[in-house]
Amino acid sequence: MGDPTTQSGGASRQTGGATTHTVLSPVYEHRDIRIAHGIQFHLDQFVQLGVADWVPATYLDRILPSYPNVEKVSATEYLNHRQRVRFTLQHTTDKSVFRSWLETPGLHVIYCAHARYGRGPCFGRGTAETQSEDWGEGIDRLTAGEFRMGYPFIGIEAAEIAVHGYTADLVRESEGVPTREDCEPALRAYLGSLRARALEEIPITFPVRGHQPGDRYWTYQKSGHRHVIHRAGWENTVSAPSDWGSTNVQCRVFSHFGCDTFLHHWDLVRRIIGWQREGNERYAYWLRQVATPFVMSRWIANLIVYDVENAFLPWEGSLAYAVQRTNRNIRAAGESYRVI
Repeated sequence: MGDPTTQSGGASRQTGGATTHTVLSPVYEHRDIRIAHGIQFHLDQFVQLGVADWVPATYLDRILPSYPNVEKVSATEYLNHRQRVRFTLQHTTDKSVFRSWLETPGLHVIYCAHARYGRGPCFGRGTAETQSEDWGEGIDRLTAGEFRMGYPFIGIEAAEIAVHGYTADLVRESEGVPTREDCEPALRAYLGSLRARALEEIPITFPVRGHQPGDRYWTYQKSGHRHVIHRAGWENTVSAPSDWGSTNVQCRVFSHFGCDTFLHHWDLVRRIIGWQREGNERYAYWLRQVATPFVMSRWIANLIVYDVENAFLPWEGSLAYAVQRTNRNIRAAGESYRVI
C-alpha cells in the first residue's frame, strides 16, 4: 500500500483524525470497507460465472474514467479528491475474521451472500451443489458455517437440507408449538397449519441433531413444498461464539446483502436486540426480496465516487447517496429488489 504520508494527486494520504490542512495539502479521512463473502458467492466464483464486474475492483476500473476526482492507487485503495476521503477495501471468506470486523469500531462491514432463510451469514468454500456441514453449523465453527443472527425459529423447505447435506436442528412435537414472537416473520402465517411428522413421513432422509427413535417434527406446506421448522437464534446458539449475542458489535456500518434480509433481520436487530442508530454510529442496510451479489460492487463504487466534500463529517450523506444510486443501478439491470 506504500507510505501513507506520500503525496498523490496533490492530496495527503495521512489518515489521522485532524480536520485541518497539512503544510502541503488537506488531510484525508480514511474510510475502511471490509467485505465478507459467504459460501457459494465469493470473488473467484464471480469470474467463473462470467460476471467479473461483480468484483468491486473490476467494476471500478470500468467506471472510473467518468469520475476524474477519483484516483485508483491499487485494487484495494482509492482516493476521492472531492470528498477528501481515502477508501481501502479488504475481503475475507473466514467467519472468524468477519466476527472480528463486526467488533472493530469505525469499520464499514459488508456481508454479501446467502442469508440462510434468516439464520444469518454463512461461510465456507463451495458452490450451490456442494454438500457440507458448512451450510449449517460448520466443519470448523470458528471459521466456517453460520453466524447466527436470526429469530429462534425459522421455516425452510425440507429438500434444501438434503441438497446441501448438513445436520438439521429441527423442532420436535414434544417441545410444543413455537410462539409467534419467537418465529421469523415468514413462518408466522403457518403456525396454525403445523403437522407433526416422523422423519420417514417428511419424507427426506437427512441427519437431524439429537434425533431419537419416535421423534416427530413440525412441518407445513408452502407453495406445494413440505417445510420444516429449524432452530436458529441470535444468542446462546449452538454456533456460539459465532452469533450476534456473543459478539460486541461496534462497527460503524453493517450492510447485510443477503436475500430478503430486511424481512429476516431488521426488526430483530433494531428493535428486539436494540442495535439502533446513534449519531454517526450503527448504520445498517438490508435488502428487500431475493437478490444477487451484483449489489455489492455497485454499493462500494457509489460510496467511492460520491462527489461531495464530506471528510470528517457524518457518513449519512454518502450512505444515502449509495442507497439511491445503487437502487437505480438495480432497476437499470431489470431487477426488482432494493437496498433499504
